[in-house]
Amino acid sequence: MKGPLSRSGAATAFGLFAIAVYVFLYLPVITMVVLSFNNSIGIGLPWGGFTTRWYRESLENALARNAFLSSVQLAVVVSLVSSSLGLGVALAFRRAFRGKALMLNALILPLLMPGIVLAVGQITLWNLLGLLPGLWGTALLGHLVYTVPFAFLNIFPRVHRFDPNIEAAAADLGAGPWTVFATILLPRILPGLLASALFCFTLSFDEFTRTLFLIGAENTLPIYFWSIILTDPSPAASAIATLSVLFSLGIVALGLLALSGRRRGRAALAGAQG
Repeated sequence: MKGPLSRSGAATAFGLFAIAVYVFLYLPVITMVVLSFNNSIGIGLPWGGFTTRWYRESLENALARNAFLSSVQLAVVVSLVSSSLGLGVALAFRRAFRGKALMLNALILPLLMPGIVLAVGQITLWNLLGLLPGLWGTALLGHLVYTVPFAFLNIFPRVHRFDPNIEAAAADLGAGPWTVFATILLPRILPGLLASALFCFTLSFDEFTRTLFLIGAENTLPIYFWSIILTDPSPAASAIATLSVLFSLGIVALGLLALSGRRRGRAALAGAQG
């Protein structure tokens, strides 16, 4: 009797702990969303009534739109380049070569270092080399240093688990390296590539610290959001943040739909063949 009761008590305690963690994680976001509808000039309480004026003002704000477009464009380029580089490195690491462990550690090291340290180091180097801060120069390079290791970690497990004997068999049958890659390897690792691209997109789209040091006089959405918090902290800031969260969730949802559609297609094909 004592055993089941103690297990039940432990389950209850873990459940309460999980609820507390979720509240800690998501209550600030929920609060921000609620206050974005507050008909008040201040960013907090008291509640002044329900309104959507802050969303209208945010969507009509040319500076916010330009910052959003800059963030999207930069994130698209970063996701494509990071996934391509991550794929190339993952393919290279399938084979043994001298210094492989050292190169792997060097690739992962940027994940362990504080972002502000890397940002200061990069802007110092670019200044020494005479490269002016900008969106498509220093900021792009800074984001790639940040995202390429994540892309590699997303892609490498799928590449590593792929049986090389299948590629060898295709080569024996006359298929060239590019044909083997395009028709055999790529379809198998496509979910990993898609996950890598989406992950790198969201990392770049939401990145603040590195961007602040490296972007110069230009704006991305996080930088613009930070500036209005400092200069004009109104509920419009909460509305912009809410729209940014919804956009990021929409990107993730599209990725999940694409992956689920691909799984359904493969299952239907397997059923038809069976």
